[in-house]
Amino acid sequence: MIIYYTKSGQSLTDLCNEIQLENPEYLREYHNQNCSLSERFDGDIIQGMKIYIPSSSEIIELNKKIIDNNQSFYDFPAKGKFPFDFKLWEGNYQITQTTYSDDTILAKYENKVRLDLEGIKNGHYHFLFSAFDFRKNEETSDSKMDTLAKMCIEVIYPIRYSIDPEGKLINIVLTKKTEDIVSELDSIKNFFPDQYSSDYIEKMKGIIENPEIILRKFKNTLFNSFMFGTLYRTKLGSWTSSDVYYDFYPWIFDAQPIRFEFQNILLPKDIVDDERVKIQQKGISIDSRNLEGLHFTDSKFDEKTDIENKPIDCEHFAEYLFNRENLSLYKIDARFQYFGDENIKREDFLLERITDNY
Repeated sequence: MIIYYTKSGQSLTDLCNEIQLENPEYLREYHNQNCSLSERFDGDIIQGMKIYIPSSSEIIELNKKIIDNNQSFYDFPAKGKFPFDFKLWEGNYQITQTTYSDDTILAKYENKVRLDLEGIKNGHYHFLFSAFDFRKNEETSDSKMDTLAKMCIEVIYPIRYSIDPEGKLINIVLTKKTEDIVSELDSIKNFFPDQYSSDYIEKMKGIIENPEIILRKFKNTLFNSFMFGTLYRTKLGSWTSSDVYYDFYPWIFDAQPIRFEFQNILLPKDIVDDERVKIQQKGISIDSRNLEGLHFTDSKFDEKTDIENKPIDCEHFAEYLFNRENLSLYKIDARFQYFGDENIKREDFLLERITDNY
């Protein structure tokens, strides 16, 4: 038994996380059994309280009892890795992305996406992807350029995603013949005869005629980063935190993805029979390219160069929620902040499943 004095802002759950005890109620019970009558408590801890905590060997025994009683507040996966079944990613999702300058909302963008499981071949999942119902500031835009862009993108969809057994996005290809898409794009010129629209359509034709550009353009989206990122392939360590890992996220519009150093944290259940598994993802930039450089298509991250330069001053935070029964994705709530200018630039990204298949 050890005597411990609680810290400012510390909760009973925080303390259990520190000593790796899987249920706060057991710590309260342990304390009350070993303290004087005047030191017993029923609620949460407060700063400066004297708490009696179990030794390492006692914690092992208590955790065994907690697990045997099915009362753990932590749902640790076997061998540290959750067995995600990526065919359950099929469905409709609502995406909301909000741009801020400090606390002022600049714009709010919304759209829906759909993933249809086309089949599983050689262990790879093949999905048909499409996006629709685009809105800005909660309204459907009927401007000429927005209408043109929607018509062009509808010609291209659906596109096919290939996902490996670990949930990594391997390839993106067209499902229609290139010549058919080109023909449909040309027909759009009948509705938009001006030169600007013609140039836009010609640019779209150039994209769909180049498989490498198709892969890059469609792969580097926040949706794909959150749905098929390295988080799903990263193991937990000995407790609730994963080892450090690295991944790219395209938070800045029309720029190269930024490389972050990430760590995942498995959050405790709110109640013993909580229906959601929650994982936090925290990231700090390790990308030494400047903001201007990120906007060049040939800009590549190289950890061996520019080691004297400071990384882009930004941070990433996300919370993933999965259905506990089958680990199907339920919701992702994420935030990006960039501190490079006088104002703090922020992007909020919310992805919610809107089908109830799982």
